[in-house]
Amino acid sequence: MNAPGPATKPTKAILVIDDQPIARSTLRRQLEYYGFEVLEAGTAIAGLRLYYQERARIGLVFLDMSLPDLSGEEAFARLRKLDPQSRVALCSEELATEIKGQTIFEGAVGVIKKPVRTDRLLAVVRKVFGL
Repeated sequence: MNAPGPATKPTKAILVIDDQPIARSTLRRQLEYYGFEVLEAGTAIAGLRLYYQERARIGLVFLDMSLPDLSGEEAFARLRKLDPQSRVALCSEELATEIKGQTIFEGAVGVIKKPVRTDRLLAVVRKVFGL
C-alpha cells in the first residue's frame, strides 16, 4: 500500500483509545509514519474527555473494546451520544464478525482485529478520509 502523500493527508487527527501502552504506541507509530496526527488516551473516560475537548480536530477514533473503566459497548455509545456523526473504528482481540453482527455497534466504520496489521489499519483510515 502506498503512503498518502502531503497532498492527500487529512487535516483531522486520529484519536487512539487503548489501555495497553504498547498497543497505543504501536498504533500511534504506524499512523504517524504515514503522516497522520495522533492523539492518545489510556482509558475510556480520558478518551471521551479528549474527544469532547478536541472533537473539531478529530476525524477518526480507534476504540479498544477491552477497557478497564467502561465496556467497549458503553464507550462506543457515549462517543456516539457526544457526536452522532463521530467515526469510530473498533479494535478487538475477538473476531470482527462477532462484533459486526451486534446492533449496538451500528455506525462503526470498521472493526480491526488485534494485533493490528498495518494494511487493515490503513484500509480503515483511507475509507474514512477518502484517500
